[in-house]
Amino acid sequence: MLKNRGGKMYDEQFRPQLHFSPKEKWMNDPNGMVYYKGEYHLFYQYYPHDTVWGPMHWGHAISKDLIHWEELPVALYPDELGQIFSGSAVIDQQNTSGLKTTDEDVMVAIFTHHGEDHEKQSIAYSNDKGRTWTKYKGNPVIDNPGLKDFRDPKVFWHEDSQKWIMSLACGDHIQFYASPNLLEWDYLSEFGRDYGNHGGVWECPDLIQLAVEGTNETKWVLIVSVNPGGPNGGSAVQYFVGDFNGTTFTCLDDMNRVKWADYGRDFYAAVSWSHSTEPIWIGWMNNWQYANTVPTHPGRGAMSIPRKLYLRKKNENLVLVQVPIDLKSLQKNTHLATATLPIKPDQPFQMQLHDSQVMIEAKLEKIAGSSFAFTLKGEHERIEMVFDREKREFSIDRTNSGQLSFSEHFSTVDIMPIETVEDFMIILDRTSIEVFFNQGEHVMTELIFPTERAFTLELEAINGEVHLSDMLICSLESIWK
Repeated sequence: MLKNRGGKMYDEQFRPQLHFSPKEKWMNDPNGMVYYKGEYHLFYQYYPHDTVWGPMHWGHAISKDLIHWEELPVALYPDELGQIFSGSAVIDQQNTSGLKTTDEDVMVAIFTHHGEDHEKQSIAYSNDKGRTWTKYKGNPVIDNPGLKDFRDPKVFWHEDSQKWIMSLACGDHIQFYASPNLLEWDYLSEFGRDYGNHGGVWECPDLIQLAVEGTNETKWVLIVSVNPGGPNGGSAVQYFVGDFNGTTFTCLDDMNRVKWADYGRDFYAAVSWSHSTEPIWIGWMNNWQYANTVPTHPGRGAMSIPRKLYLRKKNENLVLVQVPIDLKSLQKNTHLATATLPIKPDQPFQMQLHDSQVMIEAKLEKIAGSSFAFTLKGEHERIEMVFDREKREFSIDRTNSGQLSFSEHFSTVDIMPIETVEDFMIILDRTSIEVFFNQGEHVMTELIFPTERAFTLELEAINGEVHLSDMLICSLESIWK
């Protein structure tokens, strides 16, 4: 795994300690995520020569537990067909492509070649567990049909039709293609011109089958990122629940309804791992409104905590649930573990936090007042999070959270609609907050750049008592140690 060599590497002021980030330079979208023989592969959009977006490569890292990561050499470089934009990877277990040359199953990456004039889809393959790659001599495998935006192929094997299915982002809609061998593709159908949010360009689709909690039922979920158009500004991820018959995706939701996966400003381009034993995805923890200027060095860009996915029935509606992977293996100091914690309006609960990596979880048994506030207070900086029961919303205020001057778009109060709070988990890192309410039914991800390391956690009941139960506050080890 990556080590904290010399005591300084991976310990820079704004280096995430719980989230994957490259050693140096620029990173954005997760790509080519695939699980094979005990290794989770995470490829990603990468520019190895600067800390701002540039000609795209595929960076590469692997993990055995989705927590600790080993960074490998760059997997794919730009060539005469263009830059290497986003895409996916699969294990061609039946060698439908005929590209297998060793005892290992062939790993096939499907990506967008971004040329000067247009975008097209190409493939590369590896016969040594993803360590080295060869681009297919017949590239591109899908040429551009005349669309400006034609990118981000996500491919999976559809058992019922015995074909590979590709989802492709085409500006304001998604196109679906099918192939028997990953080399020859036929157009199937399209979805989305009249559905969802169209505040910006559609990107990074993912079509996955998810279980419905408490039933034997499954439904198909189409994930689509959009930039701009997010609920709090900039880039964000929306989703559609429906059916897929091998040719057409049919959405079960009202065409005017938008479902957001994450109401925070810093969760984008999320896609799932292929061939994993359960549905898990990860997102780029940033926003295109300020991604090129966030004050990190020597690299720019980090991924979210990986999250397990399923669906939950809520008022005859199916909603996406995201549960962060278990981080208990990183637990080092338990600051509080209590069965009950009553908080009175004039007596806020306070606890000094000396670590930048902290997990807070509890059940909310009673809220008699109008709101409940979580505040991280430094000497001069503060991050305030409030559940307002009357407005039925949760907000994160980062207007005094630390460094803000790098972008006019960063000093914000971001809001998520939420009817009730039954439980919560908050994962704090040096530069981020991830909040999960009601066992992952409501999620917010936000970047922060505090210049102070020591904070006091304050829990405050406003206009009435709050009773918490099963509360745990603990520090977490750095993943780089």
